[in-house]
Amino acid sequence: MFERIMIATDGSKHSERAAEVGIELARLSGGAITIIYVADTGRLSHLPEDMAIASIRSLLIREGEDATNYVEEKATRAGVASTKMVVEGNPGDELLRLSSESGIDVVVMGSVGRTGLDKFLLGSVAENVVRNSRVPVLTVPGEKI
Repeated sequence: MFERIMIATDGSKHSERAAEVGIELARLSGGAITIIYVADTGRLSHLPEDMAIASIRSLLIREGEDATNYVEEKATRAGVASTKMVVEGNPGDELLRLSSESGIDVVVMGSVGRTGLDKFLLGSVAENVVRNSRVPVLTVPGEKI
């Protein structure tokens, strides 16, 4: 049932825990994972284009490569096939678009991301995806219970 699993990562401890769960789900189902990091470059769009903005964009992309590499290494050790993507845009919108376009069976993500302090509600990206996804979404807390 869950053979095409999207794991959203932002490099946080919450997303690392979500990656562990997503990889185990793929291992148990004989499925494969798509690892995705969305560089939130939308917040930079209103600023004038200069070297500082280009450096920040490069830093975000490099951060995404590091985060997806981390999950890919865990998947490889678990014997789970994976592909990875680093894209730019609004994280919630891109996760929704890509999960719909790619025929994903389930999205696995942390309940709170990097910018979220321990909140009463879900993190804003997770909440957006949960509310608007056309596929099941599994949100994972950062720590084992």
